[in-house]
This record gives sequence, structure tokens and C-alpha cells, in this order.
Amino acid sequence: MKSVIPDSLFVRLFLLLFVILSVSIFAGREIFIMLGLEHAPPAVHRDPFRLYAILLVRLGAVALTAWVAARWLSYPIKRMANAAEELGKNLNSPNIEEASGPSEVRQASKVFNQMKARINLQMEERNRFLAAVSHDLRTPLTRLKLKAEKMDQQELQADIQKDINEMASIIDTTLDYLRGDERPEADCMLDIGALVHSMVEDAEECGESITVSGHSSPIKLQPLAIRRCLGNLIENALRYGESASISIGETDSNVVITIHDSGPGIPEDQLESVFAPFYRLDASRNRNHGGVGLGLSIARDMARKQGGDITLKNAQGGGLVATLLLPKHHL
Repeated sequence: MKSVIPDSLFVRLFLLLFVILSVSIFAGREIFIMLGLEHAPPAVHRDPFRLYAILLVRLGAVALTAWVAARWLSYPIKRMANAAEELGKNLNSPNIEEASGPSEVRQASKVFNQMKARINLQMEERNRFLAAVSHDLRTPLTRLKLKAEKMDQQELQADIQKDINEMASIIDTTLDYLRGDERPEADCMLDIGALVHSMVEDAEECGESITVSGHSSPIKLQPLAIRRCLGNLIENALRYGESASISIGETDSNVVITIHDSGPGIPEDQLESVFAPFYRLDASRNRNHGGVGLGLSIARDMARKQGGDITLKNAQGGGLVATLLLPKHHL
């Protein structure tokens, strides 16, 4: 059965405006008929009560119609906004329903779903390309590694093996970054304080100079993603600062984790630039420390997917302070 409600958003809006104007014009007259003031002397017509009554009736009609119109017209747009937000978090999110709403919204929903399908197709093609590149790059590295093992000069062999391992690490890190978040994790309650303490204990067992203090309440997060985020921040602090101290705390709305290293810090005008992929600093924070310039970029990306963020600042007494904010009510 065909709906009697107009199919077009334009027609709906036109009818709503027509109704509201009609009601505001005729409602006042009907009120006066009911009150018996229709045939009253002119002096009564000039009574302020009459003007106030007309004003209140029209104001009520406008308010009621505006409220209904806002809900009627905003719902399909809000639904598309939620779908777009969900798409940013998960490319495999469900499609928008195309069979409901006015014609403009149905058309927009159809175009949105087609765009989502094209993005997924491009991601699949990119992943196949990255898999092929990964295979092609690992094959000669494996051959070099086998040839290096046959060398008689131990010192030269160790140097070559180190270079090969560094190249393999660069390839793995770069490919992981380019792949992005292929399989989004499910959120679960996580004791972030206990996780940080566990990671610090693992670093201490490897001979690293690092301390941690404080605790926080469990919050809803993606465990593997946040572990990778923290791992990159801790590794970055130890690589450039050689030692680090971590503090865990919380506010009413966030869990706050600060990582203070003892390194040379970062120039003030580059504190934001270092989050760019493959960005490298000159001077002390350079390629001699290893890495490919993706650690901070990946860490911030992981934090923002949890609804949080990472900021950097130079400490007054020296060193760099990385602050990780994670919301307690991540949606």
C-alpha cells in the first residue's frame, strides 16, 4: 500500500510550512469565536488580552510544528551521520537501509552504500598488492640471510645480519602501517593500569631502565590496539631517552598516562610534525636510533580509535613527556 506521506523531502518541508502558517492565521480567530468576542465592540478588539491570546496561539502552533518537523526531517540525516561515523571505525559495518525515508534520503543512502562497496574493493586490492610486495621483498632478504650465515668472518657476518634484520623490521612496520586496521577488535573492559605495569615488568627483565607508578579504573578499550599504542610510546621513550618513568592517573572523564623520558626532547616547532608518517627529526633523534618514523603515528592512530589522543611536550628539567588520554566512556 502506497504511503499517503509525501515521498519528497522538499514536498514534506513545503507542507509543514503551509500547515504552520495556516494554523497561525486561523487559530486566533477560532479562539475568539469560542470566547464570544467575535462580535464584541471595537474597544474589546483593542483589548491587550486579544493580542496576547493570538500571540500565544500562534507561538504554540509554531513551536509544536517546528518540534515535529525537526524530528521528522532530522532522523534520516542523523541515521546517515551515524553510518558515516561507523564506517570510519569499521569498513565492514552494515549498509544503510535504502527502502525507508524520503526519495532524497533513499538516493543518498544508495550512493553511500555504493561508495562503501568501492572502498572495500579498493582495500581488498591494496591488501593483495601488499601481500605480493611483502613476499617479493622477503624472498631476497631470506637469500641474503642464508648467504651471510655461510661467511667465515664473524664480525662481518654479524654486521650483515644486523642490517638484514633492520631491513626486515622496516618492511614489517611499513606494511603493517599501510594495511591499517583490517580486522577491528571488539571493545572489552581492560585494567589499563595493570597492563602498563605488566609491560614495564617485561621491559625491566630485558635490562631497560624504566619505572611506573599509579593505578586507574578499568575502562572499555580494544586490548591489542592499546597495547600496541603503549608499546610504541614506551619503545620510543627508551630508544631516545635510554630511561623513562611512567605515571598513571585518572580524572572524572579520562585515564591519563604520562611517559617521561630522559632524552634531548624535540624542538617546539616540531612537536606536532613528529606524528606524521615517516617523519624524521635531525640531530639526536635520527636514523641512527633505528625505526622508520611510524611509531608515534601508529600510536596516535590507535589512541584516536579509542576516542583518546596523544600529546607531546618538553619537560622543564629536560626530556620529553608523552601524555596518553583515554576516555572512560568510549562509544
